[in-house]
Order: sequence, then C-alpha cells, then structure tokens
Amino acid sequence: MGEKKQQAELRLLLGSGVDLFSQMPLTSEPLKRLIPSFSLSMIRVDERCAPQTHYSEYFDEFSHQLFATAGHAFAAANDDPAAFGHLLRHPRPFGTLIDGRPEFINGATYQHLFKRNGIHHVLDVALRDDAGPIGILGIFREKEAQPFTRSDVARVAELYPWLVHALRAETRPSRFDEIDSAMLVANVSGRIEFATPLARHWLGDAIGSEERSLLLREDLLPEALRALCARSSLMKSARPGRGHALTPPTLTLRVAGGRLRLRAYPLEGSGGERFGVQLSLELDRSLRIIRALEDARVPPQLRRLALAYWNGLESDDITQWLDITQATLKSYRKELYARLSVTSNKELVDRLDELAMTVRLDLRRHHARRSG
Repeated sequence: MGEKKQQAELRLLLGSGVDLFSQMPLTSEPLKRLIPSFSLSMIRVDERCAPQTHYSEYFDEFSHQLFATAGHAFAAANDDPAAFGHLLRHPRPFGTLIDGRPEFINGATYQHLFKRNGIHHVLDVALRDDAGPIGILGIFREKEAQPFTRSDVARVAELYPWLVHALRAETRPSRFDEIDSAMLVANVSGRIEFATPLARHWLGDAIGSEERSLLLREDLLPEALRALCARSSLMKSARPGRGHALTPPTLTLRVAGGRLRLRAYPLEGSGGERFGVQLSLELDRSLRIIRALEDARVPPQLRRLALAYWNGLESDDITQWLDITQATLKSYRKELYARLSVTSNKELVDRLDELAMTVRLDLRRHHARRSG
C-alpha cells in the first residue's frame, strides 16, 4: 500500500471522532507502515506535563510500573532532552532524534525506559493546542535500525493537526460490545483480596498513574472503585420502589479500544465487609466496523461514508464532512452498497453491525511483557 493510502488510513481514524487514546490499537498499524518502527507510545499529560494515561506497545513490566510510580519524574523539565516537560515546552513540536549523543545516552529516560525496551532511535511528537500541552506520541526504532530522517519528520508534520484533533476529540455517542469479563473481591477498606489476572490488566490500563501505583504497590482499589463499593452497600440497604428493582451501581473507565465497566455488589454472608466487582471489557463498535471494512478491502473514503451512515448523519452533513458534492455522494453510496451487497441505509447499518461482531482488536501489545 502506497504512502498516500497510508495517510488516508490515518486521516480516516484520526477524523473518526474517537479519542486518540481509545483508537491507538488501530492507529498504530498504519502509522507504523507509514513510518516503520517496532514500538510506539501515546501518553496523555496534564497541564504540568505529568502523564495521566499511556498506551505503549511491547514495553516491559518494569516500564509500566515506572509510569505508574514515577511518571512525575519524566515530566520534569530538566537537563534530560527526553524529559516530557522539556519536549512539550520546546518551540518545535518534534523532539530531537536519538543518535547516540552523550546527553541522550546518559539521560534517565534513555537509561531507565528506552534502553531496557530495546529503544534507541526516537521520534517524539509533542502534542499541544491553544490550552497547552496535551500529550506525547513516541515512535521508536532499535539501535541496529536506520535512524529517523527528516522525511519521517515531514510525514508526522502532515499528520500533526489530525493527531491534536483526535486527542481533543469530542467523541460521538457510540455503541460498545462486551467481549470479555473478569472479577475481583475487595474488603470494605478497599484492599483487593482476590482478582483474576485480566481484572488487574484492565484496571492497570484504565486508571491514572497515581492510582495505578496504589494497585501495584499496596493492592488497594482506586478511590473511585472504593466509592463504587460504598454505593453498592447503600443500595443493599435501600428498598426498591413498587415494581422496580434497584440497579447495581456501575462505573465506566476509558481504556484503549473501548471502555471498562464495573459493577459492585456486597457478597452474601460477609456482613457488608466484602464486595464483588464484576469487570466487563467493552470495545467501541465504530472501531470494529472500521477494521471490518478494512479487512473487506473497502477503500478509506467509502469507509468514512459507511461510518457516517452508521452514525446517523444526514446527506448534507456527509457532503460537508467528506468535502464532496451530492452527485459524488450518490456515486459513492452506490459503490458502497454494491461492495456490501445491500440496497438501503437500514440494510447497510445492519450489515455493519453484523461485520463488527466478527472483529476482535489486538490489545495484547499494550499489556506489560515480562523482562528478559
């Protein structure tokens, strides 16, 4: 696939209305084809440049814990050229490419994060808008690989406004599909007494650095989950209205690819001292539709059209979004119908929902790998 098609793939995703962090499991693939690399990361930061959430591919377990327990250290604008604060306050949006200079090799970021993950060449993209710093996209190559070039920087520069838009995206209402579940048991003080491995993975993906540190070091539930258990306890003692059952309290947390929904309930026979928390991993159906259409070899522009119809947009909105005429829209729609063997918008939406059910996104790349 040529460079223009890869750029079209990325613009499709970055303009889809899905938050950049959520869509990273898909966005990383055309990005790595456009700018070959073996690993990348996406870090959302606050106004102090401290990391809030991160998506990283093939990072080891130590590095995931480092983000959770010492992320603030990377945010400091110190002499380390790779420190987040330094990158995000630099006059240019692109960090220096690591090329073996002592200030990089001796810096804490290289020694404690990059080196141990096989990273040597780095193209950092500092994402900012009018309100200040919002995130860092890191694109990584091994030491033996070809260093990044100015051509690579130029490719990222073309995508820069799209990346900022996606990181600030006001996500359209979407539908989510449960693909897996897990559970944990906690006591009234918030300490986890039992948790399946998946539950720990998902919580580690969904909560912020400081709370993740509690989960890793002290086995404590984050504050929001403790509040969820407290609400569950209150629900237990409440009486439902006539003809209405009480709905167990739920909490929704964002993860790459979708969301994590949690439901807490007091365990019978524990005297209100222990709670079960059911975790459900739900994937964003729009991302699954995009992947299904890609697998069906539907061109990017027709995929954007299909997603527009699935989102319920009217013809005038679609022509404006795709920057096409009504005549072109009619031609595109005819081709899309033919490719998916449908004859109406209703059949198209039903077909897209059907295709989505056949897709699972690869989220394993973001899970911490064991060192060595």
